Amino acid sequence: MTTENQTPEVQEFEAKSAVAIFGAPISWVALFGALIGAMSIVPLLFYPFGGGFMSAGMGIFGPVAGMLLGPWAGAVAGAIGGFIGMMISPAAYPLGFVDVILSGVLIPFSWGLLAPKYRKLVIVLFPIHAFLYWLFPYHWPANAVGLTQASEPQWILGINWTWLSSIIFIVGAPLIWKMMQSEKQGSVVLGIVLNNWLACALWAMPWIYPYSYLIRYPYEVAILGFVTSWTNTLIPVTAISTIIGYFLLRAVLKGNLRRVKGSWTDEFDFKFG
Repeated sequence: MTTENQTPEVQEFEAKSAVAIFGAPISWVALFGALIGAMSIVPLLFYPFGGGFMSAGMGIFGPVAGMLLGPWAGAVAGAIGGFIGMMISPAAYPLGFVDVILSGVLIPFSWGLLAPKYRKLVIVLFPIHAFLYWLFPYHWPANAVGLTQASEPQWILGINWTWLSSIIFIVGAPLIWKMMQSEKQGSVVLGIVLNNWLACALWAMPWIYPYSYLIRYPYEVAILGFVTSWTNTLIPVTAISTIIGYFLLRAVLKGNLRRVKGSWTDEFDFKFG
């Protein structure tokens, strides 16, 4: 029996951890995979020389998956979305399974890698991809596979954003990450813009040179495509991922939702006003 002055006993229960993939809730991975796949039917940016388009699933939800889930769980979500998209929207995945990797997996993976935890890996990937972008396939194998040999300095000047992005990351990544954690919202936004730019460049390099080899673009078409990639890929994808990413990052942090270890929400101490 209890008396009136006694406090009823309260039992506390500790919630068990949800099933996770690389530290991310499996429900989040499934959700982003479904969004990437379902939105594959919605064109976002058309390839300038025809043959397909970048879908809203790739260009909007792919980057955000990398920010919120980290590179590894983001890559799983991208693979799920890529397989769905390949089946329901062939125009978004004109190379089939190759595009599941290049346009599905690599986008969230690249965005996830632009967290401080992975700097040692990315500082190696940037120059490697920049070199391969310059080399393959218009310097090598070039003539051996029926492609025109690249002319210099036109070629290296045409692919200026590859080496420019590599230099910016190697020299400026710590400053960019510091800006993202500033008290000033203007600095936060600019830092996110620059980090998204670097993520986009890290993805676009290993995306374009396999395409050039597989489709065998003439050298003149390829260099035009690389020059115009500023306006038909890098700038719009950076802008879109910044706008959507800013508000989703803010919502996750202000809503006290789970922070996936190694993701942007875990690695950066955002001070959203």
